Amino acid sequence: MNNKYDDEEIECDIIETFGIFAKGIKNWNKEVNLVSWNKRPAKLDIRSWQKGHVKCGKGIALTWEEAKELNKLLNKILKQKAAKPQTKTKAKKRAEVPITLEPFYDELELVFGADPTECKAARNNLLKKYHPDKNSKNTAFANRKTIKIKEAYEKIMTWWNEQRT
Repeated sequence: MNNKYDDEEIECDIIETFGIFAKGIKNWNKEVNLVSWNKRPAKLDIRSWQKGHVKCGKGIALTWEEAKELNKLLNKILKQKAAKPQTKTKAKKRAEVPITLEPFYDELELVFGADPTECKAARNNLLKKYHPDKNSKNTAFANRKTIKIKEAYEKIMTWWNEQRT
């Protein structure tokens, strides 16, 4: 849906950063900040931000009163969920990924602990992006990057394959 503001610049001033509550892929994080949009009064803002606050995704901006009401609602929901007995499922418990693999997930620009399917997709996308044929001006960098991507994928997949046996 088009609106009259599509071509206008949106100004954003982050007044205070409260924290990251979820790390996303490709250096995007879900954050809570105090933000002033277009010089308006600052609101509590919940959205995804690219590292360094270069770009942001869709989110929600709340007044303090709205945030308090949301907090009450979330607490009510969480108490109800905690009170219900957890049903046992037949699914296997997911293995806990060792922290030593974190740099390899970073190399693949993935959230730490992503599953093998996500790892393979990330590897393929990065190899397309950094392949020496596509980076003819800096083939030395492209070669090093390609090797690092392949090594990271192999380290992660070796661990996952060991968990299956």
